[in-house]
Amino acid sequence: MESCRNVLLEFVYEEANAQIQSLGIGIRHKYNLDEVIAYALNRLPPKFASTDVDLQIMRQQCEAMRTDISKMVRQALLGVRRDPLRQPESLEDIELANAPYALLQVQDILGRKSLMWSDLPKALEDALEAAIAKYNSGNYSAQLRGTLGQNRFNASMYLKKSVLQSQPLSEIKRRDYEVYMLESRQLVHSLERLVIRMAQNRAGSFPQNELRFIRLEDVLAKSLNRLPPLYATSSKGLGHLRHYAQMNIGSEVSIIVHEAMLKTRQQNLQRCDQPMFYRVRYEREQALLKLGRMLNREVRWQNVVEVVSKSLELAKSGKVCWQRECAASPNAVSPNQEEWRSNPL
Repeated sequence: MESCRNVLLEFVYEEANAQIQSLGIGIRHKYNLDEVIAYALNRLPPKFASTDVDLQIMRQQCEAMRTDISKMVRQALLGVRRDPLRQPESLEDIELANAPYALLQVQDILGRKSLMWSDLPKALEDALEAAIAKYNSGNYSAQLRGTLGQNRFNASMYLKKSVLQSQPLSEIKRRDYEVYMLESRQLVHSLERLVIRMAQNRAGSFPQNELRFIRLEDVLAKSLNRLPPLYATSSKGLGHLRHYAQMNIGSEVSIIVHEAMLKTRQQNLQRCDQPMFYRVRYEREQALLKLGRMLNREVRWQNVVEVVSKSLELAKSGKVCWQRECAASPNAVSPNQEEWRSNPL
């Protein structure tokens, strides 16, 4: 979930990546980084957070655990060395479905590795224009050129148009996006869906006017901090851990979820802190609204990959499927960029 995260992930990722890179070139390929991370996370106490305040608290606790994290990563390197005869089945996309993973897929489609949500509308428009220009440049029919409203000169101008240049970013925003994107990695907590489903089922037992104080991400964080970490990096491993949870701790999970909902309601009645990554979420919402206006359809993170892919297919076949409205001064600073600079986390 976008605003619920095991803060240990960023610390374990940093340590695991460093230790693997310190190995010889001939041995690094024997390790799957996600498997190393999952191994370590499953043997360290969970540190889930769902608000900016909790994030800072958990980061301090994780800093104090640096020695334990380093030791557990070394142990993971001994425990998960890749067997060339073993080919684990990858996790299905539906298991990885979240906003960061959707952004990662869009980055791959557009060839923009560090694309941020706020960059997406302009980046897609540039890609669509380039696709139309390429189509027109190979089309010698005057009738088609007139229909598409382009001539070869304009097509060549579009082809030479530079890709959207990234604006200078504050170190804070760059770092936050790096942490935000860690949720797109190929590992899943096997209890997350179970907790969400139980919380949604129990929501009916609360008065309607109280449900706004029971944020799902808060309930998820509180619940997972009391449950064993059960991360998986393959479909088989995920199925095994879910079966284990159902057979052994199902009733315990139910009780913990209910208690977490009661505690969340009580806390949020007194003070409701900003959810984790609320600035990134705001950027995402604004970017998808702009995409929707540009493409004249509803765009959500759940369907943004399909929308981007389909739009590019149409443009490559010579069809103008968008309304141009994203052109902006290349040196302009968006309100979101000003917010990141003036209100650092």
